Amino acid sequence: MSIFFLNILVIHLIIFSYGAFFYNFFLKEKISKNNLSEISLNGIIILSFFSLIINFLLPLNKVIGSCILIIGCIYFLIILKFNQELIKKILKNIFLTSFLSALILSYSNIYRPDAGLYHLPFISLLNESKIVIGSVNINFRFGATSIIQYLSAIQNNYIFDIKSISIPIASIFSFTIYFLFQKILKALRSEKTIQNTFIFLICCLCLISFGRFSNYGNDAVSHLFYFILTVLIIENYKELFFDIKKFIKVSLICIFLFSTKAFMLMIIIIPIIIFVFHKNKKGIIYNLNTIFISFLFICWILRTILISGCAIYPLERTCLKNLNFYDHEQTLLEAKSGEAWAKDWVNQKGDILEFKQYNQNFNWLYVWKNNHLKKIGEKTSPFLFFLMIFTLSLINNKKKLKKKLPNEFFFIFFISLFFSILWFLKFPLYRYGLAFLMISLISIVIYFQNQLNLLSDKSKLSSLFRFFLFICVLIFISKNILRIHQNISNKTNGLWPDIYSEKNDYKINIFKEIRSNDKFLYLFSEGRLCMYSMPPCSNYEIKNLNKEIIYNYKIYRKN
Repeated sequence: MSIFFLNILVIHLIIFSYGAFFYNFFLKEKISKNNLSEISLNGIIILSFFSLIINFLLPLNKVIGSCILIIGCIYFLIILKFNQELIKKILKNIFLTSFLSALILSYSNIYRPDAGLYHLPFISLLNESKIVIGSVNINFRFGATSIIQYLSAIQNNYIFDIKSISIPIASIFSFTIYFLFQKILKALRSEKTIQNTFIFLICCLCLISFGRFSNYGNDAVSHLFYFILTVLIIENYKELFFDIKKFIKVSLICIFLFSTKAFMLMIIIIPIIIFVFHKNKKGIIYNLNTIFISFLFICWILRTILISGCAIYPLERTCLKNLNFYDHEQTLLEAKSGEAWAKDWVNQKGDILEFKQYNQNFNWLYVWKNNHLKKIGEKTSPFLFFLMIFTLSLINNKKKLKKKLPNEFFFIFFISLFFSILWFLKFPLYRYGLAFLMISLISIVIYFQNQLNLLSDKSKLSSLFRFFLFICVLIFISKNILRIHQNISNKTNGLWPDIYSEKNDYKINIFKEIRSNDKFLYLFSEGRLCMYSMPPCSNYEIKNLNKEIIYNYKIYRKN
């Protein structure tokens, strides 16, 4: 257990170090007690993109991972030396978030089936090879991989077990909760009751909806960062239109969101809107940080082109059809099938429509309404119940003067509503749209609370915040302690989430080797989950696959 916690602690320390490096050398901003939680979140972003850039040239193997770890530790010591007045606060930040990550990870299952289908197989590929051109031809799901897989892969080193690749996603939740708690503590001293209620409800939503590591994945990461983005806009709305640093911070999160999920491309509309109304457009255009984040955006686009032939996979309009590793038929199939599956295609009864026909003219609506809509109701019901109880508790919170809704409230509401509509029309799967739907719901609830003049008494509101946060934290901790106790008693899980096997026996899977002309191509799992195994691995057999090596880069294409 001590090595387990130490491993988490060191990774949190390293992430903080890279975030501090970004703040010091790019934003030219000093570390302070007010930005400690933001530094860790930015460390997630910077280290993720740094890992991506390295993989263009080198595999993310133990040598690279060890170098990243050592450099991070050295820089952390430098941070402590030059910020001695903040040592206690920095260590408190790292220890609290490490404890929370340990609680989430201990005796948990890995998130399935996505982790076994393509997250873990892609991480193992990153650990073994520099960027593999046309790797989507091995496993089409590699086109849906996230920047988070790069962050996980860089945890591969000589000091800690490879199982530590599970830590970063838990860390993102821990950093988010710590960030939100810091904002709420600050909000308790503020008169901005509407903005404070928004942040409070987002924090409670995270504690209620993200209680189990086994439910995490790339989608959870994108939702958590959308909540962070929302809070930053709520806090800094006015400054966003004349402060370049705040614009850079928001833009960086938007680009990171896009790299976690292709569907999040529409988030880019937020910095575009801010830029259009910004008071210092020239300052933004000629700012080195603008060039830096544009470079990160280009790196992600280039990476996706190299592995799939498309800038945004599987959006056909973004594909370069003259690339010899681009598979046009598979791309079209994935575009149609991805949308159809999100619209509950699998639950059709009677005559089964093909993907294209099913997606058209709302043919999917009846099936979706009778199946997935009910699931959405089930998943949102705990938070809806919480909102109802919280609103009822505000009845005696009236004062004579009603608060005016701030501009940032309407900005967040209409942006989230717009994203929710797009989600409904294209990919109405709950795990894709959770953040948009919940922010829209919170906005509507706060609007009616304000119309009923329930948010005007700051002192009573602060007391309710403390009470309900205590209840949410208690439920969250109790739920995870109970899970740990059950898994220890039943001996169904080890301390670490099992990255190797579907059966939680920690045995590395041995799969069938597929060769062509005595040349190894890939491992075929024969329908089972690949998990973390020898790369590259695919759970389906590929016909006419060819492999060649040019300038030490592996290229996979179909004949």
